[in-house]
Amino acid sequence: MSRLKKVSAAAWLGGGLYALLFAFGWQAEHLGESRPAAALAAAALLLVPASLLLQFLFGLTDRKSGAGRPFRPGAAFALMLVCWLPSFVVHFPGSFAYDVPFQLEQAAGGAYSTHHPLLHTLLLSGCVHLGRLAGSANAGAALYSTVQMLLLALCFTLSCASIARQAGDGSARRAALFFALYPLNMLMAVNATKDVLFTGCFVLTFALVREALCGGSVRAVQLLWPAVLSVLLRNNMAYALAAFIVLLFFFRRFRPAGILAAALALAVLSGGLLARSLSASGGDVRETLSLPIQQVARVSCLEREKLTDDERAAISYVMPGMIWRAYDPTVSDPVKFGFDSRPLREEPGKYLSVYLGVLRKCPKCCFDAALMLTHAFLYPYGRYAVSGYYLQTGITEAAYTGWGTERITDLSPLPRLRQAIAWRFGAKGAMQVPVLGWLFNMGLINWALLFFVLRSLGKGRKGEALAGALPLLLLGTFLLGPVMAGRYIYPFVCSLPVAAAAAEKKEG
Repeated sequence: MSRLKKVSAAAWLGGGLYALLFAFGWQAEHLGESRPAAALAAAALLLVPASLLLQFLFGLTDRKSGAGRPFRPGAAFALMLVCWLPSFVVHFPGSFAYDVPFQLEQAAGGAYSTHHPLLHTLLLSGCVHLGRLAGSANAGAALYSTVQMLLLALCFTLSCASIARQAGDGSARRAALFFALYPLNMLMAVNATKDVLFTGCFVLTFALVREALCGGSVRAVQLLWPAVLSVLLRNNMAYALAAFIVLLFFFRRFRPAGILAAALALAVLSGGLLARSLSASGGDVRETLSLPIQQVARVSCLEREKLTDDERAAISYVMPGMIWRAYDPTVSDPVKFGFDSRPLREEPGKYLSVYLGVLRKCPKCCFDAALMLTHAFLYPYGRYAVSGYYLQTGITEAAYTGWGTERITDLSPLPRLRQAIAWRFGAKGAMQVPVLGWLFNMGLINWALLFFVLRSLGKGRKGEALAGALPLLLLGTFLLGPVMAGRYIYPFVCSLPVAAAAAEKKEG
């Protein structure tokens, strides 16, 4: 019992949470539904060994940087670019998938939408347009990929410099190696999705916030610009940042809270002015309703008999043509894309009542819908079982309306290698590749991030732990998203070296 008494409260908290999510996650992956009694029994058995293991790992991973060569930002910046260059060659002129065709269509037709970050749309379309003026859309695509790599390397280098000030040069050098060599970084550096530049700005924001909370001297403008860009590059960052600001005020960390509040206000104001200047339309409210849409669709498929005629009729208005039959447990898009939000906007009270009724009558079915949509983020799965690619690479086949016959094309000098990467790493999240596949495992990555927050709590480093709430709050917004995929995990992958560094400064 003396050994158990030495286990810190943070280890018990983490061990209990891991045991619970492991049990429910295993059921989601292997059974396609939850079995609460069995999950709770399994969690009870896992609690003590999981907590003891966490306590052991707290001490094992908490080492100081030590003496060594000084961290050189210029060398780190160059190293990242050199390591990413082979991926650029293999995927030349870059990977233009996901929302890229729709963003280029907006720019070509002048009909912008805030569904996609306007700042990213303008940068992307501006580079491609410059290439077209020079005679080649592919040249513009290559220009965008180059600009993105430079900006991403800059953000990561500045993050490493912050780590050096917090935890020493050794930690900064290890972080630079991580950014340069981690396989997902090589693939994402040349992927034109908005998540890449957002990740760079977010990680830098996280590093500087952590430095400020651990007693470092961070200038206001130093923190302001990456925080502003983070919000402009992803809408859900605004919600995570707002919650984090409230948390900082609660713990009386007024200076960083004030800087971040100013950044949030500036981002919202500038984003609104940009949208107005471009006459951009707003996004559809359905984009924020992935989770309730999944719950209602699952209930409609499996327990429709429990609903009243009025509830069925109301659901049929927002899900016309019985689109709930397209329900896919791991992605909301098949149902969400056919969801009609107009009746919801006209009678929000009515549909809130219907949704609450669905939750009340079918609680387990609704819980299972949430579990199946999110378990890949919460549990180190053994196989990638989410519908769709883990990571989209290459050039999408979607048409670029308004660009005439000219479009971005695949110019890879190594097409077979590019296709092999798309299959091995993109399709199944590399889980069919021994050992290496675990570097892409979303559940394992998130648990590694949570582990470092728990370690900070266990060691009594309050500033570190408080800063670690920022990526966790952002993760909370992704759990309400349409699917668990590689691009959504990217900010948390790149937050790991920041969270891992044990700050040596006295916390303020």
